[in-house]
Amino acid sequence: MNEKGYILTEEFRKRALRYLTYLKFQKVKGRNIFDINEISSELGYNKASVSNDLHLLGIYHLNNSIPIGIGIDAFESFLVVNRLSEAFLICNSKQAKKIIHAKELAQQGIKVVAAFDPSPNLEPYEIDAIKVLSADRIDSLSDRMHIQFMIIATEKEQAQHAANIAANAGAKAIINMSGVELVFPDGIAGINTNGIEKLEEDIAKIQALMASNTR
Repeated sequence: MNEKGYILTEEFRKRALRYLTYLKFQKVKGRNIFDINEISSELGYNKASVSNDLHLLGIYHLNNSIPIGIGIDAFESFLVVNRLSEAFLICNSKQAKKIIHAKELAQQGIKVVAAFDPSPNLEPYEIDAIKVLSADRIDSLSDRMHIQFMIIATEKEQAQHAANIAANAGAKAIINMSGVELVFPDGIAGINTNGIEKLEEDIAKIQALMASNTR
């Protein structure tokens, strides 16, 4: 039951998951606003039902248009989505493949969805279908893809710069695997570690830090 006293059924949860998937896909396509008429048509739900579902989560609207970010936040909060399940990797070419294929990430349910290299004058490259882009692309993609978890695996001398890039892109959680101690801005759950061997422990620490940051 939510704070307004409505019973949020399993059917509502299923619809909420479809709404969230739809909104995140639209965000990746570069959309910033979603329209109730459109989402009703695309998902096959009655417009009045869509409006009521949004109201249940405290999403109100004028002229049927709502910022996509607000919708994503509301549905993720309701569904208790693990925001550590998708990550951006800030790396160099030596480390990227090792991190992307690390069994420790898979065991924790973490998927690297994009990678960025802070090396100057970078020519984008690809590692097993994961594009490694110039670090100046991270701002726009983190906003579009709603990614808040970032892993740093650069050379030591690039690590603090990479952390600053991640912070400016809206990171809420950072695991630093560069082997050098970094200073993280207030409001960011940051862990310095020497590798992925203790990832399960590091994730638990990150989750605890994120929880304390929201209190």
